[in-house]
Amino acid sequence: MNWNTCVSVAETTPESMLSLLKSSLESSEYAELRLDYLDKGGVAALLESAKPYLDRTVCTLRPDREGGRFAWTEAERVGLLEEISRYRPYLLDVELATFQANPGLRDRLDADILVSWHDFERTPAISSLRRRLSLMRGYSQTVKMAVMAHDTRDVATILGLYAFRGDATLVAFAMGEIGRFSRICSLYMGCPLTYVSLGKPVAPGQYSLAEVRRIASLGVGA
Repeated sequence: MNWNTCVSVAETTPESMLSLLKSSLESSEYAELRLDYLDKGGVAALLESAKPYLDRTVCTLRPDREGGRFAWTEAERVGLLEEISRYRPYLLDVELATFQANPGLRDRLDADILVSWHDFERTPAISSLRRRLSLMRGYSQTVKMAVMAHDTRDVATILGLYAFRGDATLVAFAMGEIGRFSRICSLYMGCPLTYVSLGKPVAPGQYSLAEVRRIASLGVGA
């Protein structure tokens, strides 16, 4: 199995985000740029300065309705997604709902796509998750699905989705403290990476990079 990590970089200025991106990639295979933490002008400035690192970077521009901080219009966000795609990051994270609300957007994005979906309230039944996975694969073979776990059955449900991934590259885990260990378990089930932080978690239940490296050093699953 792999222990690939992806550090979530969420800073409010291009300068601080670039600095943290560089330091993250010194010890992590990938980094996620949470571009929704920047103002609109800051996104373009960062992308220019971060060009040498974008082949190891997941770019995310999350709207506030899905737990992000992008505060301008949806039309502006879609325009920025198209601009970001021209920089050809390792992956461009685009929400399922964004594709559904913007027909033709997929064809306008010149980048490899990570199509994502989050449920910050609960964990749907496995039948519902399977239907959504099938729908998401219509936009990309790389899929991210994250749910909120309230008990261990919820964790088992989201991890059970790996049995139905087919040839998709699936990033699926449970958020929250109860679901925290699913971020590690998913690596054993074929998940290509786990999101981590360098300090304060960006998402509920997120491990720090140091914590994951300590777990990996124990040789679990080797």
